Amino acid sequence: MAEPNSNQNSFVGKTVGAYRVEAEIGQSRWGTIYRALQTTVHRTVALKILSPEISALPGKIEHFLEESRATAQLSHHNIVRIFEAGRTDGIFFCAMEYMDGPALTEFLREGHSVNEQLLLQLIAGIARALDFLWQKNILHQPPEIRNILINSEGTAKLINVEPIELPPSQTQQEDVLAFGLALAQLSNEIAPVSKPVAEMVERMMAAHDRKPFESLAELVGAAETLERQLFPPVTPAKYGVEKMQPKKTKPVVLVVSALAIVALIAIVAVMKWREAKNLSQFGPPGDLGTMIEVPAGQFTNHDGKNQMLPTFYIDKYEVTIRDYKKFLDDTEAHPEKLKAHPQTPPRKTDYRPANWDLVVQAVERGQLFNDAHLTWESPVFGVDWYNAYAYAAWRGKRLPTEFEWERVAQGAPSISGHDKLTEVYADAHDRGAAGAIGMAGNVSEWTATASGLDYAIVRGGSWKDSNPSVDKRPAPINRLTRIDTLGFRCAADKDVKP
Repeated sequence: MAEPNSNQNSFVGKTVGAYRVEAEIGQSRWGTIYRALQTTVHRTVALKILSPEISALPGKIEHFLEESRATAQLSHHNIVRIFEAGRTDGIFFCAMEYMDGPALTEFLREGHSVNEQLLLQLIAGIARALDFLWQKNILHQPPEIRNILINSEGTAKLINVEPIELPPSQTQQEDVLAFGLALAQLSNEIAPVSKPVAEMVERMMAAHDRKPFESLAELVGAAETLERQLFPPVTPAKYGVEKMQPKKTKPVVLVVSALAIVALIAIVAVMKWREAKNLSQFGPPGDLGTMIEVPAGQFTNHDGKNQMLPTFYIDKYEVTIRDYKKFLDDTEAHPEKLKAHPQTPPRKTDYRPANWDLVVQAVERGQLFNDAHLTWESPVFGVDWYNAYAYAAWRGKRLPTEFEWERVAQGAPSISGHDKLTEVYADAHDRGAAGAIGMAGNVSEWTATASGLDYAIVRGGSWKDSNPSVDKRPAPINRLTRIDTLGFRCAADKDVKP
């Protein structure tokens, strides 16, 4: 629901039929939504009142009542119930189940967090509701985050089921994909999740060559199984009748045990020291931020076709967390320096990557993030396409095209060997023939190549892939997607110095 919008036509304090209106709680495409008390049964409801402007339009009153009555026939735990729709004293209304929590988007905007278990329950619940709609052969629009409400008990429910603003879903796979993309767009608002959960959301989007879900029932089963695995029910301890007497431990055993513990601590300390020494040998190198010249020439692309490219330049390394922080600091202090893409959606107002504050905190405090030790030279991740475009424009560069990226990646090892984020320079073997580093692993990378109005091509493997590879097929991803496997590097038509 949208933010309340008070006006002279407010019904607060008035009675509409059997409903005593208490407060305005939102707006819909039909009119204002109020919290009201149904006095006949003493039940709190959400009361939607058709606005005079809309009721004056031909056919709108009939449409409003038909939609309300059709939805009232649906009875499912994860769909908001409709109690009554009608007219009283010339006022058209619809009384609905009152959700004592906001839409998911507002829930997050208000500072509430969605933990991993709640996210799995949300996925399973909404998928059940969508599966129910298919079983009943009910036309509905693809799921959107703004049409998911959460109550105080953490139960997620669908509202506004009828396809009005969007065409109706054609397949269950379309619902799964739309749901996955919606969740990915909110990844910056959701607390970091484990690798299995992230992989399940990626599978919903059919991202990174993951096998897509064939049905909503399969998605429900996967979410429920994963919740049981990650959050097993706690079984109360069972105590026997007899109290077990502790065995007496001989002093020599205690001494041996103590020595073993000391030895183990020493081994771990030595391993950490050696690990630190090994990391220090790799850098940071003195050429961070430099670009590589790629001469004009012809190459064979992934489709087996000959591709001719003019001379261009590309970043030797992926854009780092330090690089992106400089961009944010500068453009937030001087907004006029932000060069947004001309087709940036109006709803996008923030250029911070997903979980940005947590990432910076992890770097500054030396804390783990995604099971990795992040540094300022780790690749920036969780950026959507518009973030990457704006950064490149701020640096006087651009995003590489899909074929420019592929040309630079040729000659790199087919598979990267690490399964965690590392510094952009750490894997010197992950190098293309042109000299660019990090083409197979670390993060997949946005390109400038579009795939429809709202999608862009992503290339390369990431640290979350079971076999991160430069040979992965091009993947069209929604441009607003912000997940922790997506980063970028820049290109240019001339050399741009650090």
